[in-house]
Amino acid sequence: MADAQDINRNQAAKFYTAAKSSRQYYESFLVSNCLDKNVLEYGCGSGSYSFFLARHLANKVTGIDISAAAIESARAQAKVQNLGKAAFLVMDAEATEFDDDCFDVICGTGILHHLNLGKALKEIARILRPGGSAIFIEPMGYNQAINIYRRLTPHLRVKDEHPLKYEDLRLIKSFFQEADFKFFHFFSLLAVPFRNMAIFPFLLNFLDYIDGKLAALLPFLRIFYWQVVITLKNQDKSRSLGV
Repeated sequence: MADAQDINRNQAAKFYTAAKSSRQYYESFLVSNCLDKNVLEYGCGSGSYSFFLARHLANKVTGIDISAAAIESARAQAKVQNLGKAAFLVMDAEATEFDDDCFDVICGTGILHHLNLGKALKEIARILRPGGSAIFIEPMGYNQAINIYRRLTPHLRVKDEHPLKYEDLRLIKSFFQEADFKFFHFFSLLAVPFRNMAIFPFLLNFLDYIDGKLAALLPFLRIFYWQVVITLKNQDKSRSLGV
């Protein structure tokens, strides 16, 4: 079973070699917003960004995931790395056990599209402090070439996946006073077959540049991009809590 899972991850990993620009945008946000802050990573798996945040930026990092095995692995790695500022908990992201207004920053990669979005957003808005911010990287669901690949590779998916659509973006906006969506990776995916060649970084940078220009000139095309980086903020909690 473990061997099969490793093969599946390796098959999908090749596409993430083209996801440099979205990852850099996400990491730049964390560097700018997490210094000496109390940070929560949603769907942290076996650690994800929590180790980096605990080592270099945050005052305290909490990672949550529904998988007990993943959390056990994260705890073991944190112990080896002597990261006392990092705590890892098995927890349902749709119904966390945290008090209101707990976290300065909430982050996650590829987690919201696995959840009941309304429940997750309500929970994020509840536990995020007034003036706090959140950031997520999520897949979009409109690119038909990508959707064909998804249908052809069910072994790389889980049943609860639902790449985001327009109605999901509208729902996100309804919970937060500030919601920004930045779209990444259209032509840049064409660089994937060249990932093991010397030309790859130059080709990827060029295609990322084209993607950025295209999104600015023809904004209606943005929904066909592969990923969206979502940044959220609430100054007044009354809106997010439905008061």
